[in-house]
Amino acid sequence: MTTLRPTARASTPSPATVATADAAPTNVVAPKGGSWNRSTAREVPIAELQAKFGWTEQSWETGLLKAADAAGTKTRGGNGQVSAAEIQAYLSAPTDGKYLTSTALQQGRSAAEAKVAKGGGTPVDVDAFDTKWQDGLAKRADLLGGNSDGKVSQDELAAYIQKSKANQVDGTRWVPDQQMAVIQSRVAESAGEVDPLRPTGGDGKGMELVKQYSRLTLDEGKNLPTFVSYMLSAADIKETPAEVNRTKSSFVRDPLLGANGVSDSDYDHTGFDRGHMKPADDSPNQEAMNESHQMTNIAPQYGNHNQQVWKTLEQAVTGLVKETGGKAHIMTGNLFLDADGKPLPQESVQTTGAKDRKIGVPTHNFKTVLLELPNGNVTMFAYMVPNVKDGPSKKDAIIPLLESSRVPVDQLEKLLGQDLYAQLPKSVQAKLEKDTSAPGAFQLQGSKYESATLLTKR
Repeated sequence: MTTLRPTARASTPSPATVATADAAPTNVVAPKGGSWNRSTAREVPIAELQAKFGWTEQSWETGLLKAADAAGTKTRGGNGQVSAAEIQAYLSAPTDGKYLTSTALQQGRSAAEAKVAKGGGTPVDVDAFDTKWQDGLAKRADLLGGNSDGKVSQDELAAYIQKSKANQVDGTRWVPDQQMAVIQSRVAESAGEVDPLRPTGGDGKGMELVKQYSRLTLDEGKNLPTFVSYMLSAADIKETPAEVNRTKSSFVRDPLLGANGVSDSDYDHTGFDRGHMKPADDSPNQEAMNESHQMTNIAPQYGNHNQQVWKTLEQAVTGLVKETGGKAHIMTGNLFLDADGKPLPQESVQTTGAKDRKIGVPTHNFKTVLLELPNGNVTMFAYMVPNVKDGPSKKDAIIPLLESSRVPVDQLEKLLGQDLYAQLPKSVQAKLEKDTSAPGAFQLQGSKYESATLLTKR
């Protein structure tokens, strides 16, 4: 295996110093309390959230809010209000088992595997786990996925989880981490909290749309998203059912826009690919896959750029999240810049479109990633990649292009006029948003390009 590294960064180590997935590079900062702190005091009445987002009394969203409220602190629990912090606390220890995230499923699996391995491979008592919520998971697996003998095996747990993910267990719902991040984002926004999926300073910069698995700001004048934001976790990647497939989805108008939205046919015969901002392959279930094919997640990209360069970067980010076992808050979007890197005036923006509707053709696509590792450390990196017709298609040319496209997050924030990760402490932002040396490595194996990335240490 040949590991290629940016030649401009002489301090990058040799392939022999490639770290394992759980290692943390020295330029990663660990803020107190994780990547940011949510406040349990920033609560919103559940009734207000129902009215704002159209969640009925019977909806799973309302059920989640009430479960989080009931599991809240002694002073705030059961008061008919909920905060994003309460939702996070509930999901980290879902004793009632009503809502299981991908992270919870992964933790439950790991706990069961460890206990069974310690017992020589035999089933273990359902109350032998380290936390009450894991005991509860084991008991439900024994009753609903096993033989009800008071013990749980890995097979019983796997059967229960499989049924839960297919929504075949009454009273239990699997909610991917990606979907849960959007729920928390809605609650945080309603409470006036900053959130990693919603940059600050965006008022008047476009139409904000909140989906089930992502958020976006739509540039209505150019008929494409300024950016799309979402959360990707290693747990979601591992829990994605094998039957999730992009061939089952098709490009559709965004239902929130109706006839006013861009249609699939607007791209017909334009010579441009329908380029995903949130990658289709980062979809934890088929519903998310379908959502990724809504045209508000799409921008015109030249063929080689979309199918080779951009795909390489997408797979590299996904591979990094998977290899580290972490989670990433990702923003992907479009820029319109002149040769000096300054915003183009509207009249100079190239447009396309098969019909009367004109769609702006971005000169660059950008991607920013805030990666949080399992130990709570965080790192950040960004790319601003030219969207050009003659983009490279050979792996030996793609890698240098991506390496030269690394930019500090600060640069993108100035171009967008927004603070992309305002929830981070100022000291952490000052460290990470100016740094272009966040670790990463593109790899080649034989003649087949592999876009996996690994953390490195200096």
